[in-house]
Amino acid sequence: MRKFQIYTFFISVALLTSVLSGNFAFAQCPGCQVNMTCTVSPAQPKICPDVMPSGTAMQPYSEDISFYLPANFDDPGSGYNVDLDQLDVLSVVGLPYGLSFQTSASPSNIYYPTSNPPASEHGCAKICGTPIAAGQYTITVFVLAHVTVTSLGISQTSNSSFSIPLTILPGTSANAGFTISNPSGCAPMNTNFTTNYISNSNPGFHYTWTFGNGNQSTLETPPTQYYPSAGNYIVHLNTVVDTIGYFLSGITVNAATGCDDAPWSAPDYYFVLRENGTLVYTSAYVDNTDPPVSFSFAPFPMNNTTYSINIWDYDTGLQGGDDDCGTISFNGWDTGTHTLQSGNLIVTYTIDHPVITLDDYDTIKVYATPIVSQIAYQPADTVCNGSSVLLSVNTSGADFYQWYKDTTAILNAVDSFYFATTTGKYYVEASNIHGCRTNSNIKKVTVLPNPPKPTFWIIGNTLNTNVTGYNLQWYYEDSLIAGATGMTYDFTQSGNYFLVSSNFFGCGTSSDTINVTYDNSGMPENQSVTSFKVYPNPSSGRFTVAFDAVMPGNIKVMVTDLLGREIFVEDMGFMSGPVNKEIDLSSFSKSIYLVKLTTENGDLMSKIIIR
Repeated sequence: MRKFQIYTFFISVALLTSVLSGNFAFAQCPGCQVNMTCTVSPAQPKICPDVMPSGTAMQPYSEDISFYLPANFDDPGSGYNVDLDQLDVLSVVGLPYGLSFQTSASPSNIYYPTSNPPASEHGCAKICGTPIAAGQYTITVFVLAHVTVTSLGISQTSNSSFSIPLTILPGTSANAGFTISNPSGCAPMNTNFTTNYISNSNPGFHYTWTFGNGNQSTLETPPTQYYPSAGNYIVHLNTVVDTIGYFLSGITVNAATGCDDAPWSAPDYYFVLRENGTLVYTSAYVDNTDPPVSFSFAPFPMNNTTYSINIWDYDTGLQGGDDDCGTISFNGWDTGTHTLQSGNLIVTYTIDHPVITLDDYDTIKVYATPIVSQIAYQPADTVCNGSSVLLSVNTSGADFYQWYKDTTAILNAVDSFYFATTTGKYYVEASNIHGCRTNSNIKKVTVLPNPPKPTFWIIGNTLNTNVTGYNLQWYYEDSLIAGATGMTYDFTQSGNYFLVSSNFFGCGTSSDTINVTYDNSGMPENQSVTSFKVYPNPSSGRFTVAFDAVMPGNIKVMVTDLLGREIFVEDMGFMSGPVNKEIDLSSFSKSIYLVKLTTENGDLMSKIIIR
């Protein structure tokens, strides 16, 4: 019976679990609120809200999610009505660093919708934390669903995984003068800067940027800055705002000889300000005061033109008309305090030109990106079914690993190595605590199928098989029979026989062992060695070749694969008496190999199976 995909259910659960942290032991977001109105009719799993809002790097993130897991619903993938008995969240990978979660089912993260509906059909989760780095993240969620097909009474479990994107937007800096599009990230990193002091094309704004990477700019919007390596980079913006203008802020009469009310009283000075001969301001007079006399008035805005200050002594009508004490002239943008004399008149005036200078600083934090070597593989990138390829990488600056096969995350493959047992394209993502990630190169692994299990039968003293299209080799008592590679073999000894079929790559499959009887067993062909055996057989790769050298002489031991390729050879020299030779082939693929013992009187062969 086929598996029920429960497609709609899995998609809905993905929306919930995709935001859950992969490390269940460190949940730190208690207190979610269930939205009991989160339902749908007809019943189907549902998440509220449908889409999680984006987060911002280096800013706190906290959201509640409610979900509805109906105990019974129609599965659109199969058409059957099913009971959702249990859902296990197995693992989550790819969540941005800095986020964690806690569900209403914590710490087990197992849900039992059918246990006590409708209360058991609702749950929630709170997602919180501070994501470290901006980016587009792909989160992979692994779940196990336990369902019962209502009409058939059949229970099944189904593993599945999903991928869902999550966007973490770039954060901004906290200084008052400028914002940074990407204040922290992984090397190499680009970022942009925007001043908060907008000129609106006013020429009185002047900018000087220093970016900490050796570059400077005087533009209001500087070019994108590149930070190639890890480190902390101090950014400085000096902003000069020269838009306030020029102001006449002080006038003092130091002397005005002959322009007074002596001997009756001190003078009563006032001044008249003219711009290009046009009267623009007349001050109040300072009563009965001898020089120096300073006038109080609101700062008066000045233009880049000629002004004159005419000093007068105010007289009442009894004393005749006001006395003209003299006039001085100057430019309205003549900044500073100046003293001018005209005849007996000496006047000091001050023109202010306020300029605002602002200095703002911030820090760009660039984190090192892990360095990953090319994928190494052992023993080869093509192996027989039942064997594995050890894939591994060397890294620098990596704290976490996740292996992928054909772009899909592999459950629990979180080490710097992985044993691949199926055909596919593999790579590993190495990351660190700052969220910096590097992918390795892609390595294709091919796992070849083994031939089908061969069978044979006995007719008289002949072993027969109908296997075609493969290489054949007959064995007697675990030893290869030299030259016995046909579809038949005429045996002359009683004992245990089996047949191995292999393909061009050396992938072999053994038949069952059959014990046959022959009336004349025959004598051994080799009189130099007796008691030849290989044990344990099958083995994990470590085995012993044992024999008794009854006729002393030179002996050589060799191991080959089913294609005749030598993988081990040792000339043991002159041997006599019992011999036990240990051989280690644990680093080679699981397969069938041939052990050959060469003596001065001939060869002996045996089979060794490595599992």
